[in-house]
Amino acid sequence: MSDSLSARQAKLLALHACGLDSRQDKSVLDVITRFGMLQIDSVNVFERAHYMPLFSRLGAYDKKELDSLTGGKNPTLIEYWAHQASFIKTEDFPLFDWRMQWYRDRASQKDSFEKENKKLITWIKAELKANGPMTSSQFEHEENKRQGSWWGWSNVKRALERMIFQGELIAAGRQNFSRIYALPEQVIPTKILNKSVDHIKAQELLISNASRLMGVGTIKDIANVYCQNTTEVKPILASLLEQGVIQEVTVENWKDKAFIHKDFIDYNFKEIKPSLTTVLSPFDPLTWQRERALRIFNFDYRIEIYTPEPKRIYGYYSLPTLHKDNLVARIDLKSDRQSKTLLVQSAWHEKHLTPKEVQTSAKAITKHLVDVRKWQGLDSVQVKPKGNLKLELPTNRA
Repeated sequence: MSDSLSARQAKLLALHACGLDSRQDKSVLDVITRFGMLQIDSVNVFERAHYMPLFSRLGAYDKKELDSLTGGKNPTLIEYWAHQASFIKTEDFPLFDWRMQWYRDRASQKDSFEKENKKLITWIKAELKANGPMTSSQFEHEENKRQGSWWGWSNVKRALERMIFQGELIAAGRQNFSRIYALPEQVIPTKILNKSVDHIKAQELLISNASRLMGVGTIKDIANVYCQNTTEVKPILASLLEQGVIQEVTVENWKDKAFIHKDFIDYNFKEIKPSLTTVLSPFDPLTWQRERALRIFNFDYRIEIYTPEPKRIYGYYSLPTLHKDNLVARIDLKSDRQSKTLLVQSAWHEKHLTPKEVQTSAKAITKHLVDVRKWQGLDSVQVKPKGNLKLELPTNRA
């Protein structure tokens, strides 16, 4: 193949690789297999973020399909720190032992939290062994009182979370979105727990998957998938280059060198025909890295949840909105579950769109938001007159 890509080819490949050019995937597990993980987030103003990338790719799927894969004994999915807190396939748990070992090494240091709270950690394990999986609030201990650090976490909560990082405990599902903690043997089959994967080989598998998910990406793009730094990823990429898993390419208007996965070498770009219109999660792989979204789509996105209201530009939960091969708008959505109404708090189109592109995008987004409303089980859509994108959606039942 050519050792260079045009900016448009890079864009098409980014969409295709993460499953957003067309309805490629048929199930929740298909999407998670493509990603390698599914980032979890608790914000529920519209919909919790881990349900949204699935909707963007599958359409109006049943959220119970995801829920049924988590929790209980031998689940298909468990939680671990992959791309932030994420669902991963249980069978992939051993691939993260290198990360768990890093946390275990830190815990073994002289002045670590674990050294100072050794008795508490031993007690927690004994409680789980005696009682089975538990939420943090179920641990009755004088150290289970909120404090001023770590988001007000108690020492019990801090210990539980650190033990998750180290692989000493497992997240065994959720109860009212509170994490359930368990000993690994209470959740994961012995054959998986006993599986040993060389740490370098494990990282090569993960980085290969990250490269494929990006389609084409810089070192930073690829490292970001599993929240690694570029320094530790460089030698892994060098090994994958030598093995022929990836190939180095230049991309039009990109300052840094890029890498393309072997699955896309000699790819027929004429086969990629973007057709979807969909809102995206702020944590969708297409947009989770701000600099990459700007480089590929000329889309400068920042979630404004943590921005004081007077300083917000687009809205509290403004969602990137894809139409075919472009990120064309940001729609601030809220599911008012009491009135069963989907609230469009604001709608903004990108300033560089032509009048015709704005009109076409508005029509497609209008139709899509009716689908969003139905997926959320709501009865009506209400559009507030904020933003530069006019959406003539019905305000009554539709």
